[in-house]
Amino acid sequence: MNSINKQTIDKLHKCRESLINIPKSQLSGAQIIKWLEEWNSVFERADSIADTNLWVFIDKPVRGFEDETDTEVCLDIRNGIVEILDVAIAKLDSTQVIKPILEQLILRVKDDKLATLLKEFNDTRIDQPNLAASGFRTILPLIIRERARQVDPSHVLATKDDIGFEQDINAAIKHGSLFNQAETKLIKRYLSGGNKDSFDNVVHKPVYLIDKSELDGAVDILNRLLPTIVS
Repeated sequence: MNSINKQTIDKLHKCRESLINIPKSQLSGAQIIKWLEEWNSVFERADSIADTNLWVFIDKPVRGFEDETDTEVCLDIRNGIVEILDVAIAKLDSTQVIKPILEQLILRVKDDKLATLLKEFNDTRIDQPNLAASGFRTILPLIIRERARQVDPSHVLATKDDIGFEQDINAAIKHGSLFNQAETKLIKRYLSGGNKDSFDNVVHKPVYLIDKSELDGAVDILNRLLPTIVS
């Protein structure tokens, strides 16, 4: 790889990281525009080297959201930009290993057990989805516990020593203030949409197995909930 490509790829990785590291509480259309203008020269350089069209794919769609303050909308915008950057990085150098959003979030988790289980989940979810599904049953209650410690440290979810999978999930939903409406809706859908039953069957049924595609919902939950417990 020549030095120009290498430097551009390095800058795109830093650009990507700076966007992901914007705290959820500060994420807005104006903040994304500010980020965009800060990294404009890097986009132009990437476009000149590999015809990545970053300026077209990122700038034009974002410009319509300058006044957006809805966090969920801004999270969707950010996720879309990250996907565009990943494609551009891969185009500049197909040998580059790109960390998905989930992996970036795991690096910022403070609780040792939760961080370890998340890394193991991420390492096994493609080739060993059934082990990953089993691990997810512990991961989700641990995320709920961490969130409770931040929002309501005296609540039983924050103080109890044991882990109850469905019990803790239902308690988090009932609490009403641990997660926002969209996040709570996602957890409810997990309970009623079949994934929870499939993961239960992996653990409790002697002949039941799942395919890696059935973990997509779990990954979506993690990408949505992890930002609520990391700074």
